[in-house]
Amino acid sequence: MKINSGRFKNSSIEILKNSSFRPTTSLSRKSLFDSLGSLEDKSFLDIFAGSGIVGFEAASRGAQNVTFVEMHKKYLNQIIFNSKKIEYNKFKFLARDAHRFIKKCDNYDIIFADPPYQLYELDAFIGNALKKLKKNGILVIECSSKESLEGYDKIAKFGETNLLYWKV
Repeated sequence: MKINSGRFKNSSIEILKNSSFRPTTSLSRKSLFDSLGSLEDKSFLDIFAGSGIVGFEAASRGAQNVTFVEMHKKYLNQIIFNSKKIEYNKFKFLARDAHRFIKKCDNYDIIFADPPYQLYELDAFIGNALKKLKKNGILVIECSSKESLEGYDKIAKFGETNLLYWKV
C-alpha cells in the first residue's frame, strides 16, 4: 500500500500477510482527506488503526501529531515498523481497547475510526468519541453500508463501505 498524497506521497506501507483487518482503500482515503481539508495544527486519532495507513496519510498531509490505537499488538508493531521509514516524529502508538480508550483519552481535532464491520457497538462508541472532539472537531466512522447509524452530518458511499462524518 502507498500513501496517496502529501509530504510522504508514494511511501510504501507494508502489511502483515493474512491480516484480519481490511485497509481503507485508496479511493476512500482520497475522499476522506479531500473532505477534511488542511490538517495543519490538527491532532489526529486513528483508532482501530489496523494497517495505520489512514494515520500515515494524515501525517503526510500535515497533521500536527498522529495517535494510533490498535488493540492487536502484532498490527501495532507493524505500524511502528512502518513509521520508522517516515521522517515524522509526532507519532504516538497505543495498544488499547478502543472503547475504554475513547472514554479516557485527550481531546482531538479529528478522530477516524474503522471498527470491524457489524461486530462493534458503534452507537456507544460514537457518543463517547463526540465528547472527545475539540471545538470544530470532526469524527469519521468507516462502516459497512449495511449498518444503520443516525445523527451524522455527511455520508460518502464506496460500494459496501460508508464514511460517516460528524462535526461538533
